[in-house]
Amino acid sequence: MKKHMLISGAGIAGLTIANLLARQGHTITVIDKSPSFNKAGFLISLKSFGVRIMDELGLTQKLQEESFPSETVHFVETNDEIIQSINYDKMNENIERSLLISRGGLHHVLYEAVKNDVAILFDTSISQLEKQGDKTKVKLSNADTLTVDLVVVSEGLRSVTRDRYFTNCRLEDFNTLYLGGKLRQKHSYPTGVFKIYIDVNKMLSVYPVAPDEIAVQCYIHSTEDIETIKNNASSILKNSFDDYNPEIKHLLDDLLDNGLLFVDKMGMINASNLVNGNLVLLGDAGYCPTALSGMGASLSIFGAKALAHFIGEYPNDTVTACEKYNKLMQPIVEKFQTNAKNNAASFIPKSEEDLEEFVSNFRSATDKDVQKIMTDPIVLTKEQENFIIN
Repeated sequence: MKKHMLISGAGIAGLTIANLLARQGHTITVIDKSPSFNKAGFLISLKSFGVRIMDELGLTQKLQEESFPSETVHFVETNDEIIQSINYDKMNENIERSLLISRGGLHHVLYEAVKNDVAILFDTSISQLEKQGDKTKVKLSNADTLTVDLVVVSEGLRSVTRDRYFTNCRLEDFNTLYLGGKLRQKHSYPTGVFKIYIDVNKMLSVYPVAPDEIAVQCYIHSTEDIETIKNNASSILKNSFDDYNPEIKHLLDDLLDNGLLFVDKMGMINASNLVNGNLVLLGDAGYCPTALSGMGASLSIFGAKALAHFIGEYPNDTVTACEKYNKLMQPIVEKFQTNAKNNAASFIPKSEEDLEEFVSNFRSATDKDVQKIMTDPIVLTKEQENFIIN
């Protein structure tokens, strides 16, 4: 029996589940608080099962057209001395393919694939939800009212709907500031060869993705609140790296003067249950493993696939479908959130002593050791990949 489903949040998770459920024949309404579609976004690495699910949707070619070359990454000290160099093809041998793409590029591909198959309402959000038997009455901010079989909440890390209707959720402050930037100008860096500076309480990544485009991402330990951080982002960026080499300082100055900069405080969602009746949390709204997990986008896509799988398996019982989804996702979420915490401890050391220990251990690591550090923690079991619940 086909259902009417509302998806609140037209990001990566929301558009993926919209695409999957529309293919099952359901009536889908997607709402988003943004005034229109926006292709903005910064670099992400789509890996493994994330790429495979895009294959299933027939979107791989479009993704490759939006992707960037990635050959080698050099982990370096602040004096540019190499700690460890990793070839991407070799690193990804155990996890199938990996695509370096902007979040906006991935978002664009998903949007174009589904925009003619579902109703998408921009500048619209949920005002009120009311349970009516086995359905939910939804009042929207545009004064419309919908009666739906399921509400998928995919509004992102700071979801208002989640905070209102899920009392078992907590946003855990990761105490890490994220700044992502893109700069369009000629540069001398070799395209596809990346540098990641490891330092006490911070990490700076430089990604030359084209001869005339360079991306910069950094993570800085911070206990300040999000508003303070956003109001002082420029000075924080400058002050954090004011003792780096002139080339890096010049790049950051150019980024602040002429580039696009995104600033946020990272957090994780701790949710003992992703389901509340006919409401279900998806993507960052439900678990957000942070960018430091290396699998944020892929996990959102996998969660969408898992939810769609169980809805297909229980077409007349969305509550059971959502409960199965919740049971499958909980250990996977814990795995990737733990990985993010471990990565933060390793790659953003909290003291000079921790930094020295990390540099020494990582520099002496064999290829097998590096693969274990970088890829083993982000592999799912065969049972999980096939949505089998133990």
